[in-house]
Amino acid sequence: MNKKWIFASLFAVAAFAFAQTPVIGPTSEGPDAVDKGADSASVNQTVKLILPQATALHLDTTTLTFDLSALDGQGWPHSSDPLAGDATIACVYAKGADDTTKLGDKFWNQTQVLPGGTYYEVRDWPKIAIVGGGVVDSYPPIEIGDDGELIEGSKGYFVCYKTFVLQLFSNWSYWDLTANRNDLDDEYPSIEHLYIQGNTCATFGSATGLYDLPDGASRHLIPKNLNFGPTGDQVLNPKLPESCKNKSWLDTLVVVAVKINSDRWGENRADLTYTLQSADVQFGTPQ
Repeated sequence: MNKKWIFASLFAVAAFAFAQTPVIGPTSEGPDAVDKGADSASVNQTVKLILPQATALHLDTTTLTFDLSALDGQGWPHSSDPLAGDATIACVYAKGADDTTKLGDKFWNQTQVLPGGTYYEVRDWPKIAIVGGGVVDSYPPIEIGDDGELIEGSKGYFVCYKTFVLQLFSNWSYWDLTANRNDLDDEYPSIEHLYIQGNTCATFGSATGLYDLPDGASRHLIPKNLNFGPTGDQVLNPKLPESCKNKSWLDTLVVVAVKINSDRWGENRADLTYTLQSADVQFGTPQ
């Protein structure tokens, strides 16, 4: 049988199942209850909802590609941003060295990093704006002014940003989302400088810095004061974006940045694993 026909048939069955209107009949559970009175009678009923423990992740961006090929080629160095037509990536010049701040227990005692002094500002969910030392429009980086002279600082390091949505489900009281980096493929060189951070749609507001994520490291993506469950509780606020409402899964915008300075030509890689853990007490609470 034709594989395309098999796939189409399975898709049609799944779509039909999703659209069905189930028909049910009455049930009989527990012992009978009867009561009698002259003008009033009462019986008691206990309604039970029994759910299995559940922790789940949904990632539809299993490959995240920072393709800077457009910054090269005909017309180099460019006079306008060749990436402007791609609304999923932005590259800006670093302002200097990484700006680091040691955070407290709420942020898992991790160190916040502004890659090369760059950062992002939140816009309407799930958009962010990237702030740096100006847009990068060539690789290797260089800017020539209208007077034909080199623009000072235009050969410096730069940082590129991309985002994606990771959906979380937990029906426990608390959850913890972590990112672990373990570069697996020796065929490809590792990305030298990678940074990461997460924002749930329920708490999307003031942006914070990112966390550096070198090979072999693990980072907590959501602060402790925002990791309460069940995840369906976090999407009840009427002020949330429509795409976030009426879901038991919690949309989380993950921001990933790479600083370009010493990476090799061709494909460089980082292998990340996202893990969601659940518990009925806050993580790190003494037992």
